[in-house]
Amino acid sequence: MMIHNESEIETRHGRLSRIYLAKVDSTNNFAMKLLKNEPEKFSDIGFLVTTSEQTSGKGQRGNIWSSSPDQDLAMTWVISKPPKVDATVFNMAAALATGKGIRKAILDITGVNLPTAALSVKWPNDVYFWSNGGYRKVAGILVENNWRGDTWTASLVGIGVNVLSRRLSRSYHAVSISEVINHDIKPNELEAPILEFLLDYLDVLNSESGTNEIAQEFNKELYGRDEEREYLVDGTKHQGVLKKIDSNGMGIFEWKGINSPSARLHSSEVKWVFGLHSI
Repeated sequence: MMIHNESEIETRHGRLSRIYLAKVDSTNNFAMKLLKNEPEKFSDIGFLVTTSEQTSGKGQRGNIWSSSPDQDLAMTWVISKPPKVDATVFNMAAALATGKGIRKAILDITGVNLPTAALSVKWPNDVYFWSNGGYRKVAGILVENNWRGDTWTASLVGIGVNVLSRRLSRSYHAVSISEVINHDIKPNELEAPILEFLLDYLDVLNSESGTNEIAQEFNKELYGRDEEREYLVDGTKHQGVLKKIDSNGMGIFEWKGINSPSARLHSSEVKWVFGLHSI
């Protein structure tokens, strides 16, 4: 894995390094190696690793994130000074930033200002796009935190976005940007808009009321909120309603029937049921 190209991205918050790789197993893995071996090389607002082809992208819960060479965005932003908030709230901020970045890129490139409800965030940190009468997954975020003892020293925000690949024909519950808007966008055209919002939310999280602001905004954009649907908890299907995500990143549910699960659950304890799939 050799660095193919190294440059800089100018943002409202300052400059940071952008490392581009023609091909890599995982941008998160590569970024972690840079963070450990060359930490002095990067600014306080971190650095960006991006690639045209990711061969072993990582998703939530040990799943693989699927991407198509030269058609989808795979990038990792590393922040070496994470905010002093709960890591789950940082995950929510990353999902909000990704959704806003997608919306901004579409507006800048096509002139299309998407309706407010076109994009939603799915707990804990996915982005869903409205398509053909329902929401489908367009982006996934994997945040990996680096700790030194009890101190949170850095975060790697891995982001995958389905941009040009064909997703509707697959059995998995996903869609790409081009399939929704019928317009081609280059994957690298999403990097700067998403990064700008990530840095914006970093400022929010570092403010006194940051945690509450993020939680409120996340719930406003929350996919499936107040809708009765099927969930998988401890291997058993249950009917319930997701009421909100609290400021600690826990899901608050109202369950139907007897032998119901706890009303307050971590995202790792719940799977969403989509037809033949649960995620």
